[in-house]
Amino acid sequence: LFKENILFSTSKVLSDLCHLDFYAVAAYEASLERIEDPTLKETIATFRDDHKSHIDALNNMLTQRGEDKVTDADFKKVLTKGKVVIAGLINDKAVLKAMVVNEEVTTKAYEKALDHEDFSVAERVIIERHWADEKRHKQWFSDAAERQ
Repeated sequence: LFKENILFSTSKVLSDLCHLDFYAVAAYEASLERIEDPTLKETIATFRDDHKSHIDALNNMLTQRGEDKVTDADFKKVLTKGKVVIAGLINDKAVLKAMVVNEEVTTKAYEKALDHEDFSVAERVIIERHWADEKRHKQWFSDAAERQ
């Protein structure tokens, strides 16, 4: 019974990360609608695709554990709010700063997930790779906001 609880909590961590990546994709899509600089848009679109890739990898881990995939249908109501907030921002710098905050949340979530000891070696490698992506995204948005 104890082992089942560990598996459930590990799967919950994966599910929570997947939810967070769905939120991130929505924020990226909203920011892409607001950003005017085409070179910024190109990088932001690449980062959005990283989050989509994270969702795929996390869902693969969940299904390998016999758990249900997380789908975007789970987020329709919540995502609308985040899009409205970003849509209200007035310039590229404001959008970039908002995205720094979003990336701080995802970076911390992946870092905290790595404290969980019950991931397989393969799962841990994937989560570490995602965490590295989040740190890179956060740094880029921070630097880009400073340049605006």
